[in-house]
Amino acid sequence: MNKPLSFLAVASFLILASCQDKKEEQTAPEVALVEEEANTPAEKQPDFVLSPDHQTNSIILDIDGDGQPDHIEIVKSTVDDQYGITVKRGNGAFDIIGPLVGSTHRALPEDMEDLIWAQDVYVADKHTVIYEVTDENGDLRSEEDVPEDEKTTLPYESLHLSVPESCGSGLLYWLDGTYYWHQTS
Repeated sequence: MNKPLSFLAVASFLILASCQDKKEEQTAPEVALVEEEANTPAEKQPDFVLSPDHQTNSIILDIDGDGQPDHIEIVKSTVDDQYGITVKRGNGAFDIIGPLVGSTHRALPEDMEDLIWAQDVYVADKHTVIYEVTDENGDLRSEEDVPEDEKTTLPYESLHLSVPESCGSGLLYWLDGTYYWHQTS
């Protein structure tokens, strides 16, 4: 009679020990998951949004000529209502152009950084010819009137910004590792 009682005691012990092992296995991943979440840094939200004031506020082109699409957006600061341009290049680089917090480039002239004027936004083809549009007297000149040595052919696509039905326009382009602005009219 001692044998069945001993057998029952040993079997109960083994079952109890087995259940405790399973409980420990189940709680270990929960603890690890909580630790991982606690160590994850909070992502900082940008201080700008896609501009609601521009009909075209997002465009894709190859501004740096690497054959990968670059995503360009006109954005507006949520802090002080200033405008800027963001460029997420195909290689992963992210640039902020203009007076926004975190700006990496200031390519536009200061008097043109308030981009509310830029309501016509489109891609200018690569091989666009640029030149100074006024002569030494301030008079407008056509491309035919400009000597060849004063012309530059852009090797990549560029961002064309202009005032609708007016003579205010320019190109944001990339050359030799940086952004430039060229006033076209």
